[in-house]
Amino acid sequence: MGQPGDEWALSGGAIGARAPSGPTIAQFPVPALPVDPAPQIPWGEIANPALESLSILLPALNEEDGIADVLNRIPRLTLQQKGYAYSVHLLDGGSTDQTRAVAKRLGAEVFIQSGIGKGSAFREFVPKIRDQYVVLLDSDGTYPPEVIPDIVGKLGAGSPVVIGSRLRGSINEGAMSMANRVGNRMLSWFASFLFATPISDVCSGMWGFVSEPLKSLGLTATGFELEADLFAECALKGIPITEVPIRYDRRIGQPKLHLHEGVRIALALLKKRIGSGAAVAAKEPQLSFTGLHAEHTDR
Repeated sequence: MGQPGDEWALSGGAIGARAPSGPTIAQFPVPALPVDPAPQIPWGEIANPALESLSILLPALNEEDGIADVLNRIPRLTLQQKGYAYSVHLLDGGSTDQTRAVAKRLGAEVFIQSGIGKGSAFREFVPKIRDQYVVLLDSDGTYPPEVIPDIVGKLGAGSPVVIGSRLRGSINEGAMSMANRVGNRMLSWFASFLFATPISDVCSGMWGFVSEPLKSLGLTATGFELEADLFAECALKGIPITEVPIRYDRRIGQPKLHLHEGVRIALALLKKRIGSGAAVAAKEPQLSFTGLHAEHTDR
């Protein structure tokens, strides 16, 4: 890829805190508008006023045990210092616990999907996005919000799609069973073979996108096969994917993904490949090994 904008026309209105105009901020400090109750810093202390916009998407279904941890770990001050105006969106799949209430209290905007499943929620929300960049991560505390600025930085540097790879990073003890590790590796190999496009962790729940290429994808997933659908569409359209290693934590709350979902994901990949009817040229991997590991203690 070239520089951002060479191939994709970036668009989107910034949502979130903005630098005020007028008097010198050093003399009249004005605190940034908070996205949540986390401590903010005056705009006079921010090196770069907001120049780019970001949507952070958190799909959730009954995640009251983990959503607060995820929201509190989003590095808001770092995002502001780097010049990103951001918004946080909970994509709720019909939670019956306190997930929505907790998310609202911590400043997230709650979107209640009309369909059923993670894939349906994502597909329903994508047309509403007006920001330049999008980061998607699960709401169960397994993925590190701390690396969001690094992922967005790579998007801004010319990568249209970025995946946080658990299998190239580190997995905390008890975070992933041996059966799931083997299954993830097999699915990733299968996806790489089908689409002639290397991928180390096709089931990763942490992705970053430039919004325009994201909106060009012909997604069909309704459930947990969303990530496989994202990968397949990128491969079919020749959109490069950059991988960064991340740390994977133990889940907070009850698991929802079961082993039989692996079969469903494999079938979804096969169906997408057969249905495409397009030749997929072999590609060199677009990998980045920059050590983006969130430094926090195991649970």
